Amino acid sequence: MKTLIWGGLAVATLSIAADLPAHGGVYRGPGDTVPSPPSGGRGSTPGPDGPETPVPGQPSFPDTGGPSTGGGGPPTGGGGRRGQPRGSSPTTGGGMEVGDDLTRWEFWWEFNKDPFIQLKRAIHANVATTGGDEYFMGFGKVAESKNSLRPSESQIVDEILPRLKEALDATDQRDITSACMVAMGKIGRDHRDFGILDMFRTRLTSRDLEVRQTAALSMGISQMTESIDDLIAIAMDTKRGRELCARTEIDDPTRSFAAYGCGLVAWATSDAELKGKVFEQLSRIVADRSISDRNIRVAAIQAIGLLRPDPNDARGRELLRRCYESLVDQYWRREVGPGEQLIQAHVPTAMSKLLLACPDADLRKDLQDDLLRTLAGKSRIQRSKQQIHQSCALALGQLATPSDAHVSKALLDYYKKGKDQQTRYFCLMALGQIGGDQNRDALLEVLQKGGKAIVKPWAAIALGVLCFDRLEAGGPVDPLVGRAMHARLREVKAPQAIAGLAIGLGLARYQDSADEIRALLEKHQNKDDVAGYLCIALALMDDRRAIPAIRQLVETSDRRPARLTQASVALGKLGDIRVAELLTEKLTEDSTILARMSAIASALGLIGDSRSVKPLGDMLLDDSLSDLTRAFAAVALGGVADKEDLPWNSKIGQNINYRAAVETLTNQQSGILDIL
Repeated sequence: MKTLIWGGLAVATLSIAADLPAHGGVYRGPGDTVPSPPSGGRGSTPGPDGPETPVPGQPSFPDTGGPSTGGGGPPTGGGGRRGQPRGSSPTTGGGMEVGDDLTRWEFWWEFNKDPFIQLKRAIHANVATTGGDEYFMGFGKVAESKNSLRPSESQIVDEILPRLKEALDATDQRDITSACMVAMGKIGRDHRDFGILDMFRTRLTSRDLEVRQTAALSMGISQMTESIDDLIAIAMDTKRGRELCARTEIDDPTRSFAAYGCGLVAWATSDAELKGKVFEQLSRIVADRSISDRNIRVAAIQAIGLLRPDPNDARGRELLRRCYESLVDQYWRREVGPGEQLIQAHVPTAMSKLLLACPDADLRKDLQDDLLRTLAGKSRIQRSKQQIHQSCALALGQLATPSDAHVSKALLDYYKKGKDQQTRYFCLMALGQIGGDQNRDALLEVLQKGGKAIVKPWAAIALGVLCFDRLEAGGPVDPLVGRAMHARLREVKAPQAIAGLAIGLGLARYQDSADEIRALLEKHQNKDDVAGYLCIALALMDDRRAIPAIRQLVETSDRRPARLTQASVALGKLGDIRVAELLTEKLTEDSTILARMSAIASALGLIGDSRSVKPLGDMLLDDSLSDLTRAFAAVALGGVADKEDLPWNSKIGQNINYRAAVETLTNQQSGILDIL
């Protein structure tokens, strides 16, 4: 699943690397998001079972802090991002390769942006129609189509699924195989003549590690409850699981992906018994000290965090308490060494998701108090890993409300006096998520006094999130916040600060800044990172006067994949229904630039325009085209026909501590969050 170009997450000194996979991955950060494994522990992702032909031009990634393989770059996990065609660039859902400063705001945004952009909701529900040369140029009226561009049931069942099956049956080529399976998983339904789970099960026995892992993952992406027993068997490495995989022992990465799959299925169902079954098995993994591979245990914790117990059901409330006992009482509160603390760091954010889904005032207060003591260094348990504090800050942002003034004070105190820079910035974000006038005022002060290059954009994004939540709740635009951010935008010079302040203004929907941002877009149009985020900012504030300028960027970005993806997403958000047609044409023009192909395929999938189904289907089955071109067509088809409006893995990535990453979570290549 090779990555797409992560639009806007590069600085001018960084170049696009040349290793892009085929499921349509989403690179979230550089290799050193994955810390080295604890001494004696396993953490790396093994490669394929047999030798692999080297990929011409495949890059060696910079050594940015010692990835888990102990070498000079992140583990390859079988030669590339799972299912994404080889030869393109590491990215994240519409952007560019990043450097090694993980404290930048862009990382948080790329993991959390999907619910703010809501691209498919915009393109399907509120589509602007133009009619040839009468294209909306900032003046005149915009008509709204009553017909959604969402693909019809007949298109999905009668066109897309058969073509994916035909392509899958006709080849063993890894990229096409993986891309087709993930696309079928996104569709998540059977054809009247074949079942998609049967197709995945057949490929669980592949000698190719990547294909095996993708098959297990696709079962989870499908959210089909019929897959749960198989996924549990694989995750637990039972006799049944080994029979499914035709192996004497199931490899750790496949077990990890199956565990994530269990969580994805449990998240989508209301079946309390199934949720309980998933918890029973995965909690055994969390508690098993004999399991040395950190990937499996992190996967189990994250999957438990996806259970979504029903707060209106007695069984749901009981399940929540059992989750709390397992994750918090028995694991989080256990004194362990630094290596194990990396795994423990996943508990606060996973538990906060559970408590958001199924509120319990007593458990919330108990966890909140524990996290506050830990953040302040007053816990009875000695912990040395910075990731522990980072996760505490992130979880408190989810658990606290404006009435919890002591929590906001603790977060602000850590921002002012704390030692770990990343935790300090997460504290600012937590204040924005908690909301309230007191936190708004505190963030405005940080915006005023903080460093221009790093701190101001963090404060702006936090204020933007605060304003966004108020607007979603029916509140008005906050002119005080808007004016403050607009004033800072006029002062800053650093590209990342300009971009961050613009995104903050977009989230706050402060349209009085639109003229300024459009002028900045014209000025910085050749700085792809800045230009991409300026496009997104204008789309967030629904500035339709920006459509002509953004469309021009799409038309002139053939060799600028990062800018191409971001500008395309912005056009879709603004309701330009011609963007999918333009992108489909571009996909057929030149298949030699892999980063460009990835950018186009990702944008088409994110936009989800049904009119691209036929040309993409024709490309998928055209064996005169390269394997990579065909694989990218499958990526795009899966996105168009996706049963969910948001990317399937956004529910895992939301508010996650990406600084505590392990290889199968996110590693620049093959992690669960590196796949679109």
